[in-house]
Amino acid sequence: MIASHPPSRGFGPFLRKELLEWWKGRAALVTLAAVGALGVIGTLATRIDEWAGGTPIATMLEPTANVLGAQFDQWILFAGIFASIGILTQERATGTLAWTLSKPMSRSWLLAAKWTAAMVMLAVFAVALPLAVSVAVATWSYGSLPDLASVVRYGLVLLGLPAFFVAMNLALATRINSQAAIAAVAFAVVAAPYFIGAFLPQAAEFWPTSIAAMAAPFATESAAHAPTIASWAVALVAIGAVGVVSFNRDDM
Repeated sequence: MIASHPPSRGFGPFLRKELLEWWKGRAALVTLAAVGALGVIGTLATRIDEWAGGTPIATMLEPTANVLGAQFDQWILFAGIFASIGILTQERATGTLAWTLSKPMSRSWLLAAKWTAAMVMLAVFAVALPLAVSVAVATWSYGSLPDLASVVRYGLVLLGLPAFFVAMNLALATRINSQAAIAAVAFAVVAAPYFIGAFLPQAAEFWPTSIAAMAAPFATESAAHAPTIASWAVALVAIGAVGVVSFNRDDM
């Protein structure tokens, strides 16, 4: 009798392989260096202005506000795009993707493993560690510890950005072999709400990348825009489903 194996059998080993490749390829460390440095500059923006001769008001010296105002949404967005445009196309170009698909694991689980590995590494090196560095810098620069609960809530919402763009870039890579083309589509998606907002301001709030605007209100326990969060969730599931269907139909 021939033993049958579940399609998820190779998920664990492949996930470990992906995590190791992220580390060996220095993508995680480069992401940490870039997001961390830009986050520190953003956190110190008020002090930099003061050192340049400005006179900040007392509320501008609040440490939590300076962490939340360090534009992490932009840096994490860029990290999510650039770190994920090649995670499928590189294997296709080198021929290792066809070899991987010969193993006892379905294509759906392969995409799931790639998405999971990317999210683990980006959650740690693009969100958690840069925010931790920013908290330390804000404590030193502004004299007190930021509200950690607010920072954690802020980071959790910002995880929605790499979650969306990693899924989208994987879906695009099932049909597009060019990393430059995938990046172009990703940045078109980023720019879309600005054009939509010029004509239909309320409609732009439903664009999935607008979830970044929900991070600060959620962190400070203000009312978040539920339809924006819902549209992000629907878009994430839809893009993941499209990617799986497209990949399963691809003749490798």
